Amino acid sequence: MKKAGVEAREVAIQCLYRIDETNSFANIILPKLLEESSLDQRDKNLITEIVYGTTRMRRALDWVIDRYLSVPPPTKLRSTLRAGAYQIIYMRVPNHAAVSATVSASSKKNKGVVNAILRRISEETLINWPNEGTKLSYPEWIIELLTKDLGETDAFEMLGKMNEAPPVSIRDDGYYQDLASQWITELVGVSQKDLLLDLCAAPGGKATALATQARKVVACDINESRHRLIYANKTNLSVENLAQVVTDGRCAPFTQSIFDHILVDAPCSGLGVLHRRADSRWRIEEADIKSLAKLQTELLESSVELLKSGGVLTYSVCTVTNEETVDVVRALESRHPNLIPEKLFHERWRNLGNGLQILPQDFDTDGMSIFQWKLAN
Repeated sequence: MKKAGVEAREVAIQCLYRIDETNSFANIILPKLLEESSLDQRDKNLITEIVYGTTRMRRALDWVIDRYLSVPPPTKLRSTLRAGAYQIIYMRVPNHAAVSATVSASSKKNKGVVNAILRRISEETLINWPNEGTKLSYPEWIIELLTKDLGETDAFEMLGKMNEAPPVSIRDDGYYQDLASQWITELVGVSQKDLLLDLCAAPGGKATALATQARKVVACDINESRHRLIYANKTNLSVENLAQVVTDGRCAPFTQSIFDHILVDAPCSGLGVLHRRADSRWRIEEADIKSLAKLQTELLESSVELLKSGGVLTYSVCTVTNEETVDVVRALESRHPNLIPEKLFHERWRNLGNGLQILPQDFDTDGMSIFQWKLAN
């Protein structure tokens, strides 16, 4: 019979191996393996923490591990060492238990090296990190970009905060949604007479909330499979005044000047929600920011054509980079002088030009930005 916790470590290591070997998403691989296992909830929680935490802290863990290796290890060994080192450095697991259980969960040929390296790591009383980027475990370009856009103090506070597990927030209707996203729907300011277009609606969190305030919501998304998420959410919440349209928001098939209000909650780098997406920091690339800013601008340009005179356009993103916020806003306003900025206010948000921004460390939420305009008559 296996020692307590060994099977949980085996599943965690297998999950980490599959993520690396197949370049898969953690939030896709992990639920499948948990469903296949017969472990109790406590062990499943342990697996979840090891997998997401190890994925998040990959750069830091590799630096700690590689000091004791002469050549790069194969993927399975790397996954095992990362899982063990994560428990030792970041979890409240006694060192001897972390080492013992991880060694027991290792393949036969790896047990010796896993035991030796994890014991060396467990004997360290203080890790002398080479730099802050390695310690915080982010790609250098993210650190440099956020430092440039936010300033060093706010950037490093944000990066540190996004290494913590995010809180769980639930709306009054039972839908799980971060508080910052709930505040976005409040700031949109829809009335019961409004026909509202949510141009990038999946998975439907904001659309279903706005449907309780608007006359009708049209929820668009380019991805047909993601529309199933919208449908499931509107069904679960018994939302009836929400129509779905599969379309590219840059060329949506609607009559011009038809909507009272348009929300463009645009695809973005997601640098404000890295605490929720363990592997995103390793997937997003610096070059993506420019192409995303171009897409965001095109979506907003398309929206202006669909907005009634006197209608309201709201732009929000779950990121805080200048290129995806104030730069996009500046470009849009330069081409559409008939868009009059609406001065937004929320007691918990920071001013960002005529818009607002919230950072994860401000109130333990996602990092988000929002801007709004009225189309002049």
